[in-house]
Amino acid sequence: MENVKLKKWGNSQGIRLPKSILTEAHVKPDDTFIVRIDKNKNIILEKKKKPQTIEELFEGFDYKKYWADWEKEHPNESVEYDWGEPQGREIW
Repeated sequence: MENVKLKKWGNSQGIRLPKSILTEAHVKPDDTFIVRIDKNKNIILEKKKKPQTIEELFEGFDYKKYWADWEKEHPNESVEYDWGEPQGREIW
């Protein structure tokens, strides 16, 4: 167990973690974390897992809301694209 301090870092605040802790936790630069606070007001960092399947990647994605928002932002645009005539053995 090591003690760390919260320090000012530009307009934000940050905690610098020792390399030994990062190595033990298998944390690498640019890893992403989920931050939550438990009932005792402890800050918990959980390493976010990368999606392994297309279903995991789009878990929670609301396609109906996505297209409704898109249509509001692009009222005069079609969502279909004309990619031109087939160039190889594509079946259209």
